[in-house]
Order: sequence, then C-alpha cells, then structure tokens
Amino acid sequence: MTALVDIQHVSKRFGAVQALSDVSLQLHAGQRVAFVGANGSGKTTLMRSILGLLDMQGTVTIDGIDVRQRPDLALRQVAYIPQVAPPLDAPVRELVRASTGLRGGDPQHVADLAGALGIDYARIAGVRLRDLSGGTKQKVLAALALAARTQILVCDEPTANLDEAARLAFFALVERRPPQSLLVLCSHRSEEVRQLVDQVIELREGRVVRDARLDSALGERALCRVQVKTARAETPEPVRHYLESLGFVAAGGRVWRRPCTQAEKVEVVAQVLRIRAELDDLQVVDDERWIETPAAA
Repeated sequence: MTALVDIQHVSKRFGAVQALSDVSLQLHAGQRVAFVGANGSGKTTLMRSILGLLDMQGTVTIDGIDVRQRPDLALRQVAYIPQVAPPLDAPVRELVRASTGLRGGDPQHVADLAGALGIDYARIAGVRLRDLSGGTKQKVLAALALAARTQILVCDEPTANLDEAARLAFFALVERRPPQSLLVLCSHRSEEVRQLVDQVIELREGRVVRDARLDSALGERALCRVQVKTARAETPEPVRHYLESLGFVAAGGRVWRRPCTQAEKVEVVAQVLRIRAELDDLQVVDDERWIETPAAA
C-alpha cells in the first residue's frame, strides 16, 4: 500500500541537541496516529518536519510530493491545528474569509463548527485573533482546520486550552471525518490519545521506540492514579506502613495516592483491598499524561 505520508531517514539537530535521529515511518490513509513521548522526545519536531516547517536531513513526501521542494502542492491536502495560536492582528472574520477563499470552503461552515465548539461567532467575528482568550483562539483554529475538509489533519495538543464541553465536541467532530482521512496527533494527554487515535508512535530522544496499536500501548505506558481514603481520622501505624510499602504517599487528611501504569492497576487495587475494612473510599483515576519509556539497562 502506498503511504500517504512517507518519512524517510529524517534527522534534525538544534545546536548540540539531536532532536531526531534517522526516523523512518509510513502513514496511510485511514489511520489515526498519535506521536507521544516525554517533553524533548522529538514528537513536535517530527510533526513540524511533516509540515515542512523545519530544514532537516532526510525526506518527507505527502501523496508522493516532497514537502521541502513543493510545499504549495504537498500541503494543499493538510490542515493544521497548532498548540499555540499565532499572534495575528487580523479580525477573526478576515481569517475565516482568507482561509475559506484559499480552500474553497464556506465561511458559514466555519461559523457552524465554531458554534459546535461553544463559540458565539457573531460576537467574536470582529475581534483580532490575538485579543481572544487562549481557549477561544484554540476553538477558532480548530473550526478553521475542520472546515477545510482536507485528507490530512495534523493536531498539536488540540484540546490543551479547551473546557470539558469543548473537548467532547471536538472529539465528536473529528470522529465525523471521512474514514479514508489521516489524523496525526501530537500529544502527551492520554485522554486525547484514547479518544482520537488507534495507533501510537512513541518517541524517546529523537528515535521511534514503539509503534503499536492503541490498546497495547495504553496498557503499558499510560498512567493512572489509585487513591484511597482511610476510615479513621488518624491513620493507624500498621495501615500507614502497609500503604507506604505499596508506594502510596499521604496527600493530606485521610487521602493516600499512588501513580501506576494501566498494567499495574489491577494488582495495586487487589493489594489495597486486603485492608478494605480500614478504607472509607477507593478511586482509580486516569492521568492525562504519557510516561516516558524506561531507559534500557
């Protein structure tokens, strides 16, 4: 199968820092892929390389067209939601007109999508983008990208500044994209990864260390938190020592917490329930973080 995005031997150095080291990947139509990893792992640099925003070694082609040589052609089927909005002086209405004029879209469609994300478009249409709140900027950029109806959607932490209702609306809108479209997500938030993708590419120190289906990757790498509340106002010494032996840390009052991976969760809960008579409450909460791959021994 011919790759829609073909990344071959891409490397990038910033001074003394090797951000990417000989990365080769192929992304196909219909895939929903997340680049994940700790800060500094190279995921944002890889995403920016796909968009032709960096001068790097190696090649990136989109639908067979080299991104660096013909960005005008290669990127015409790509829409992008950046994590940080550019500080543009243009009013929102002008940005919408420019975007839809270039893409051949309908300004009303952008307004409708903005409304679905919780924006009163008529109220902010005359406001400069740079003067909007962080969350509203993110919603405007998401509406512009989704309205473009491109085959490829690239997102960099797209829900970082969104409220809960807007996050859920964004997930639903992405789900409606055509089945043969490609989604490329750059994220460290497990909520985004769980909701939006089916394939996870994990980077560490500029190299791909894992390329796996979502369920497999989440089982080993996503964090959760087991939280208990002891039954007595003062935790008895034996109970305190037992919780500490399991890795729990006092979090104030009667609350104790322990981070763990999804793979560890069941065993940790089973161990805690051995003292269930001493507990008033137990909760398991998924953390919106992605844990770094342990260094090889």
